Amino acid sequence: MTKVLILRARDKIKPIQVRGIDIVQIPVIYTVPNEEVINTISLAGVDYVIVMSSMVVKYLGDKLKTELGDNTRLIGVGPATCEAIRRLGLNCEMPSEYSSYGVVEHMRSMKGGKVVILRSSKGSDYVRTELSRMGFNVNEYGVYDVMADPIASRIACGLVDFVDFVVFMSPMTYEAVSNCARDALGNRVIVAIGRTTAMRLLRDGIRALAPHEYTQDGVLGLINQLTTSSESPD
Repeated sequence: MTKVLILRARDKIKPIQVRGIDIVQIPVIYTVPNEEVINTISLAGVDYVIVMSSMVVKYLGDKLKTELGDNTRLIGVGPATCEAIRRLGLNCEMPSEYSSYGVVEHMRSMKGGKVVILRSSKGSDYVRTELSRMGFNVNEYGVYDVMADPIASRIACGLVDFVDFVVFMSPMTYEAVSNCARDALGNRVIVAIGRTTAMRLLRDGIRALAPHEYTQDGVLGLINQLTTSSESPD
């Protein structure tokens, strides 16, 4: 049976069952709300609010429900984020690529205006930089901090040698285990949730596959495809 190790955030752990695949999920990171930043955020008079993860919705749900204007457009990066936004009774639009790059492309067709970007404190400043260059008035907030769990990270590092695939669900999940697992990863098939995560791995010389759709289903579909093709007769 194919063995898969998925490294992700503590709040994202949910049962996963895929026929013929043994999946182990380790929560190598966790999030902590940045209360000082949250208290400074105002969404009044904003034209576009870009929500970079579902964790933003967890910590800012009340502000999103009460402070947005009728004409404010909400952009969520991926199905999970938009689903969390829609559970608040709000509309949400998604870029075609569920990443920072997809957000920038999505915004190219928009007229200028005030933009608020809501993300983790560890997130890339790529969206802010590019939108500012395009003429938008941009404010960005690190709504929460991402922390490595040292105990879970050590457990994950100990499992790398015993699995066929290692999946990183964000750049920070790699950062959490890079010191203890980097060498062992060279002997495994590495899957990154998307382009940003794959590029972080490549900076350390680790090549990762990425699914066409940057979601958990996309990752599992890619692994299933690779597993099936390797078992097919010549």
